[in-house]
Amino acid sequence: MARNKRLSFDERKQAIKHAAIRIFVKQGFENTTMEDLVKETGLSKGGFYHYYKNTTDILHDIMLDGIAYRNTIMMKSIEDGKQWSIDLLADEMARKAVDSNALMPVYVELLLAKKRNPQLEQVYRQLEHTAFDTFRAHNIDAETLSVKPSNFELMAFFVNAIILSAHVLNEHKLVQDNQALIKQLLLNILKQDTAQSSHEGNSRGATRSSDEGNNQLGSIQESVQASSTSLPAKELS
Repeated sequence: MARNKRLSFDERKQAIKHAAIRIFVKQGFENTTMEDLVKETGLSKGGFYHYYKNTTDILHDIMLDGIAYRNTIMMKSIEDGKQWSIDLLADEMARKAVDSNALMPVYVELLLAKKRNPQLEQVYRQLEHTAFDTFRAHNIDAETLSVKPSNFELMAFFVNAIILSAHVLNEHKLVQDNQALIKQLLLNILKQDTAQSSHEGNSRGATRSSDEGNNQLGSIQESVQASSTSLPAKELS
C-alpha cells in the first residue's frame, strides 16, 4: 500500500481491515502482531494506532462486516418475493455453511482462537448476539418461526461445525456439492421439536385417556362392591 495516499477515515479503516484479513489468514490470528499489520499497511505506528489499538478490535470489526454481508444476502431473498419460513431459514443457513467469501477464513480464525482466548470468546458472544438481534429485526427468530430456541442454537452450532471442518480439512468442494443435503439436515434440526411435541402430545393424550378410563373403571367397581354389601341376605343367596 502506498504510504502517502490520502484516504478518508472510513476508507482507511477499510484498508486496514483488508490488510488484516490477508495477514490473519496467512499467519493465523494468534500469530499476528500489531507490528505485522503496521508493516502490511505501510502506515506509521502512530498513524495505525489512531484507528486501532489491538488486533482483537480489528477482528471484531471484520466480523461485523461479515454479519452485514450475510444480512444483505438474506434480505435479497426477501426482495425476490420469498417469505420467511423454516424452509427459507434452512436454505439461507446452508448457503452460509458452504460460502467461500473472503471473510470466512477470518471467521474460522476466530472459532479456532477463541478456545484459548477468553477475550475472543467474549467477542464471539457479542457477535452472536448482534447476529440474532439482526435476525429479530426482520422477524427471524425462534418464536416467530415456532422453533424451540435450543434447536435454533443447535442449527447455529451445526453450521459452524461445517464451516470449521471445511476449512481445517480443506474440503470446501465436498460441502458445496452437498448443499441440498446440508439444508435437509438443518430442516430436520429446526423441525425436530414440532414432531417431538406432536408425539409427546399424542402420548400425553393417550395416557390421559387411559388414566381416565382406569378411574372410571375403579369407580364402577367400587359402586358394585358398595351395592353388594348393602343388599339383604336373602338377595345374596
